[in-house]
Amino acid sequence: MIDRLLGNDLVINEDSCNLSCTYCLTGQSNLKQAHGEQLIFGPPTRDHFRPGSPLGRRLPIIDERVDQTFQVPLLKVTGGEIFLVAGIMDFIREQAREHDVVVVQTNGVLLKDEHLTELASWGNVVLQVSLDSHLYGGNSYRVHSESLHGKVVRRIETILRSELPVEIYAVLNDRSVSEMEPFAEWLQGFDDPPVYFPFPVRGPDSDRFKVRDDQIHHIERFAERYDDFAGVLPPRPYFDRLLSFYHEGERTFRCHLPRLVVSTFSDGVVTPCPNIWFSNMGNLLDDDYAQTLAEVGETGMYQALLSPEPRLNACKGCFTPWDTLSMYFEDEITLDELCAAPTYSHPRVRALIADRKRLYEEDRDGTRRPAVGARRRAEERRVAAGAGHAR
Repeated sequence: MIDRLLGNDLVINEDSCNLSCTYCLTGQSNLKQAHGEQLIFGPPTRDHFRPGSPLGRRLPIIDERVDQTFQVPLLKVTGGEIFLVAGIMDFIREQAREHDVVVVQTNGVLLKDEHLTELASWGNVVLQVSLDSHLYGGNSYRVHSESLHGKVVRRIETILRSELPVEIYAVLNDRSVSEMEPFAEWLQGFDDPPVYFPFPVRGPDSDRFKVRDDQIHHIERFAERYDDFAGVLPPRPYFDRLLSFYHEGERTFRCHLPRLVVSTFSDGVVTPCPNIWFSNMGNLLDDDYAQTLAEVGETGMYQALLSPEPRLNACKGCFTPWDTLSMYFEDEITLDELCAAPTYSHPRVRALIADRKRLYEEDRDGTRRPAVGARRRAEERRVAAGAGHAR
């Protein structure tokens, strides 16, 4: 039973974005009816985070209920594009006080200079910026004109010159794969360069965009030149996994992410994996939310997601920057190598990851005693609520 988690991946208004990436996973998801309607490709909708607004009421409840149950030190806030939400800085500001690390994923276009200054001043915010290439050809699935691409890149240049730690999330597809080397060279040109995480395009429609067999040599050459770009790259074994994914035609290695991170949505929905939205576990805004959270790590879906080899087709097609956590659990990289990335560098985050691995190894070896986990704590909260002591 899980008693602590590393993080909560909180997805806010996932159907609303100021870009319309052709391969957008929200547009391919079947988790909710709105996903099937592909609202992500329509004009973005504005929302407000403020006292009394629907979002202003929901987000603190969702965050607090996950935090109370799993004591997560890391909150990741993503969308859609969260900076479409008026007042979102107020929410991020609150969460930066309550978590050791707040990760903000964004395409960067709507981030203002004053946002960057304030986020940097808190000392515990990491930006994950989505950009496939600094060149229009490689980024053209994300933006559909060179003028818009220029605007995106100029804004990201400003972000990379700020004092914030940055990770670049770059989707590898048949347009971006040939630009890995010049992109890494461009990123190295900044005084405080980001970490560059290239990863395969995913989802049911990925065949339309994926790296072709005759293009894999670009990744092979890039991996061969690892030492030339090491200053902006994750650990070398990351590229062993990446090339295995392409050579095998699918994922063949184990995933540990669902034992560490849960994914929640701003409408209260909970799903067990931040990478693939295909299982609605329940809603944190409902009265029985404690029972929903008690199922984290306990259901048959978790058994499938955490199996030694990928069992679900969606898992076989998945590889993301989150994979460095699994690589650490599989002894492919060290804790130092994992925590060189800004997301995991905080001492308490680092300590929790090491502890979760220790408990996993004890469970695997049969040496760990049963712990009080989420299910039992949920029952204790229900009893306390009945006595009038719950928050």
